[in-house]
Amino acid sequence: MAIPSRLDAERLLASFELPEGVVVHSRGVSRVAVEAARLLAVEGAPVDPLLVEIAALLHDIDKLATREDGSQHGLVGARWLLERGYPELAAPVAAHPIGCLLDPARTPRGWASVALAVADRHVGQRFMSIDERIDDQAARYPAYRATLEAAREPARAMEAQLAAAAGLGAEELVARLRAAWQAGEAEAA
Repeated sequence: MAIPSRLDAERLLASFELPEGVVVHSRGVSRVAVEAARLLAVEGAPVDPLLVEIAALLHDIDKLATREDGSQHGLVGARWLLERGYPELAAPVAAHPIGCLLDPARTPRGWASVALAVADRHVGQRFMSIDERIDDQAARYPAYRATLEAAREPARAMEAQLAAAAGLGAEELVARLRAAWQAGEAEAA
């Protein structure tokens, strides 16, 4: 399996010269996603926490390009990772945008994709509930409000699926994910 090291992934992330807010978001999603993957792995789910951590760190590498040219966010980043020899990272990256929850062809499949997508539903520049995150995105991107609203229930259902597979209630899962985010914030301070 070809997965870059954490150091190489950070270098790759830096090579895209993304705004600091995207980098902060990506690192936060990575911390939260790897905790979700660890919780799943403890319960015997087939998931590689390192793959999830690195895919989450790199999930928004196409953010600037797709904003500029209107191409599909996630798919461009997945293609770039494939071109760099990281096929295992492509599926989670391609399936992470919230709109994928409404597209049977792109919906997150496999625990790596689910862990990344759930983490992305909780992390903006801070840790939020799914509802807070969707409300935040709808305020920032009003043109996508209908899609975001339509994805609210599927996002909650995906979180409940992850919680059940991790042997936790949804509230306990969210508390564990929040703690992972907070631990990373404390280390960075």
